[in-house]
Amino acid sequence: MTARFPRGVRAAGWFLPLVLIAVAAFISHGLVSRGPSRGTKGNPPTVLAALSHRPSLAFGFRNLLADVAWLQAVQASGNWKMTRAEYDRFSDLLGIVTRLDPRFLVPYLAGGLVLGESRPHAGRAIELLGEGERRFPLEWRFPFYVGYIYYFEVGDPSTGGEAIIRASRVPGSPAYFPLLASRMLSEGYRPETALVFLKEMVEQETDPQRRAMLEERIRLVAVERDQQVLEKAVADYRLRFGVFPGRIPDLVLAGVLPRIPEEPYGGEYLLSADGRVRSSRAPVERLKVLRKR
Repeated sequence: MTARFPRGVRAAGWFLPLVLIAVAAFISHGLVSRGPSRGTKGNPPTVLAALSHRPSLAFGFRNLLADVAWLQAVQASGNWKMTRAEYDRFSDLLGIVTRLDPRFLVPYLAGGLVLGESRPHAGRAIELLGEGERRFPLEWRFPFYVGYIYYFEVGDPSTGGEAIIRASRVPGSPAYFPLLASRMLSEGYRPETALVFLKEMVEQETDPQRRAMLEERIRLVAVERDQQVLEKAVADYRLRFGVFPGRIPDLVLAGVLPRIPEEPYGGEYLLSADGRVRSSRAPVERLKVLRKR
C-alpha cells in the first residue's frame, strides 16, 4: 500500500524550496547592490564579490548568484547614456558573473559590446571578449567584436584585422570576413600580412565564386601595397631634393626606388601634385574601412 502524506505536508514539500530560493535571491540582491565590487571611489568590496573569488564557498548556489549578479548588471547598463561610474559598476558585476559561472556565454558577448562603447573601458571589453574567445572557441562573434573595438574605439586597424582573421577561421563565420580583414590590415599599413592571409584562403577555397572574389581582393591589396611603397619613396625624394618628383619614373632615375612595381590590372601608377599615388585601372581608390569617427 502506497503511503499518503497529508495535503499540508505535500504542499510544504513544494513550498520550502521556493522559499529557500527566494531568500537566497533576496540576500544576494543585497550583497550585490551595496556597492562596487573592487572598492572603487573608496567603497569596500561587496560580500558577493569576495565570494566570487572563492566560488566553492557558494556551494550549490553559484549559478543562482551569477544570475542575480547578471540581472543587476543588466539594470546597471539600462541607461541610454551611461556615466563613467555606471560603466565601472557594470564591469565589476560582469566580473562577479563570469567568476561564479564561467560557462555563461551571454555576459562575455553583451558585456564586451557595452563596455566597448566607452573608450576608457575598451581594454576591459577586449579582455572580457578574449576570455570568452578562449572559453568558446567555436563562437566567431568573440574575435569579430574584438576586431570591431580595436578598429573603431582603439584606432588600431592592424590588430583589428588580425582578430577578424581569427574570426574568419571559425566554422560558420560570414564569408566576407577575409575581405574585411584585408581592408583593415591594408589600412594599418600591413598589406603583406593581408596578402599572405588571402593567398592561404584561396588555396583552401573550393567554391569558384568565392575563390574569384578572394583573387580580386588580392589584386586590390597588391595595388594598396604598391601605393604605400611608392608614396614612401615620394616622401623620401621630397626630403632629399625639396620638391615632389614630376612623375613616377623619376624615383628610379634618382635612385630612390630600384624599380616601379607592376600594376596588377595592367595599368600604371600615376602621381598627383600633392604626392599621392593612384592606379590608372584599379576599380577602387584605396582600401579603407568605414570608420565611426
